[in-house]
Amino acid sequence: MLNKIKTLSLVALVLSTGTAIAAPQGNAETGQQKAYTCQFCHGSTGYTNVDAYPHINGQNATYLYNAMMAYKNGERTNALGLMMKQQMTVLSEQDMADIAAFYASQPAGKPE
Repeated sequence: MLNKIKTLSLVALVLSTGTAIAAPQGNAETGQQKAYTCQFCHGSTGYTNVDAYPHINGQNATYLYNAMMAYKNGERTNALGLMMKQQMTVLSEQDMADIAAFYASQPAGKPE
């Protein structure tokens, strides 16, 4: 029953985020090395003290990957969308999957 609830929750998440893209398998260790430019805004663990930037630590890896793809494809055009699009243009799909895996592997919430 719990697995069914988790599956339904994931389906709802994917449907609520627009077009979902199947992400390549990411490697969190590699993603940490690739995320150096992300850290200026999102912090070294995905938790930032700057209100303008979202906390991405502990977020679902598929959601993060799809968000990065949406920025890269120009589908997300919020206030920081152009900056994010520029950051994503130099990343491959595998790079984005690795970075997503890294931030997803970080504990959610404010670090102690």
